Amino acid sequence: MKNSLEGLSVDFVRHGIAEEPQAEMEDAFRALTDEGRKRCRKIARQLKEMGWRWNLILTSPLVRARQTAEIFADEGLSKIVEVFEPLAPGGSLADLVRWQTQQDPLTSLALVGHQPDLSLWVQAATGLRSTNSHAHPEAITIKKAGLAQVRFSEGRIDYRQGSLTLLLSPKVLLR
Repeated sequence: MKNSLEGLSVDFVRHGIAEEPQAEMEDAFRALTDEGRKRCRKIARQLKEMGWRWNLILTSPLVRARQTAEIFADEGLSKIVEVFEPLAPGGSLADLVRWQTQQDPLTSLALVGHQPDLSLWVQAATGLRSTNSHAHPEAITIKKAGLAQVRFSEGRIDYRQGSLTLLLSPKVLLR
């Protein structure tokens, strides 16, 4: 599915499969596994074949997210990758809303980050709510190397202004 020329399409992409957490390693330095890199590359190629292109990829500063973003860029999905600190765990959609006010208009954007934050950002952008916020605060779950696409018809990212148009797991993308 190609990104439309009207409005703004934002793809919330979860990083690929990463090394397991270890007591002696800071979480920020966990890298993609070999399987994670291979899967990200296959997914990037599939997205490119389907006509995907992004004006820009913003990525969390954590190693596994940066590696995912770089693979997508290497496969031709975007020419520009920038680290965006608020995509680190605990960041806020408000930071993205503020960031966009200082940018030239975009038609397509990818955000590479982490769970549960990405799902919470999608919820905030679309107004989705989980039925049981105490047990599962996310109304949706983005699988590793999967994506959720939110469309902003007015071209501006804002709270409750987006429409969830796609939720793709890696299995669906690799069929």
